Amino acid sequence: MATRNAYLTLMKITFSTILLLLAFLSSTASALPLEFTASYNLEKYGIVMARSDYTLQHENNGLRISQHSEAVGLAALLRSDQLDESSFISRPHEQLLLTEFSYRQDSPDDKNRDILIKINWSRSDGELEGNVTGTAYGEALSLSVDEPVWDTCSYLIPLMLNTTENGPPQQYTMMVKGEFKSYTFITHGIEKIEVNGNSIRAIKVERESAPDKSPIFMWLAPSLNNLPVKVDKWKDGKLQLSMLLDQVQFPSDKTMKFKSAMDTIQGFNDRDY
Repeated sequence: MATRNAYLTLMKITFSTILLLLAFLSSTASALPLEFTASYNLEKYGIVMARSDYTLQHENNGLRISQHSEAVGLAALLRSDQLDESSFISRPHEQLLLTEFSYRQDSPDDKNRDILIKINWSRSDGELEGNVTGTAYGEALSLSVDEPVWDTCSYLIPLMLNTTENGPPQQYTMMVKGEFKSYTFITHGIEKIEVNGNSIRAIKVERESAPDKSPIFMWLAPSLNNLPVKVDKWKDGKLQLSMLLDQVQFPSDKTMKFKSAMDTIQGFNDRDY
């Protein structure tokens, strides 16, 4: 009888251990967002002015997110602007940390707006320390940080991972124009919106700004791994710029997809009969 009880106790402990292990593996696997390629149209006053292409890839036990933007249509005849951003996020001890960021903007005015930084992370007495070196706007950059920091491209990763329908405000420190600034992201619940002919259930998020700055509103779609499907930038109480998802693909999950209805109609019209 004692042997049987000992066996049952061992089985319970083993089963509990397996459950804990499965839970750990599940949380580890979900620590990285799915790879994707996405294209957005940037509209001003209802006119498409530029196109942005985003790519997220798993790389060296971390992530690389990059984006390329350029003027299109009539805007391209007036300005030949192009913008490229690339960020590498490492994952030491299951924590996502920005370690490399590059920003290059080609504009007719020839101003140097380029940014190139590297961050060397370490821990001292359990405290996180980051040494930031590089150049920004033609000036040498060297400073220290004691918390995870992001940039204008990579901040999407923690935002996508951590945003929930009724979640608390999130605060992220981001490099903007060569300086680190803190922004708060506030969740405003679920809205059903129309994006390029598609009806999407999305979480509305507001990027809170300083009193003298206008807010930015974003809509993240849970059905697309919390990918932003719409971004609105306001100024002086008026809509200044909108970024709308045109199409996206998730290579590891073919069930998650989005394509502009206009692209579908165009593809139908281009068929040969």
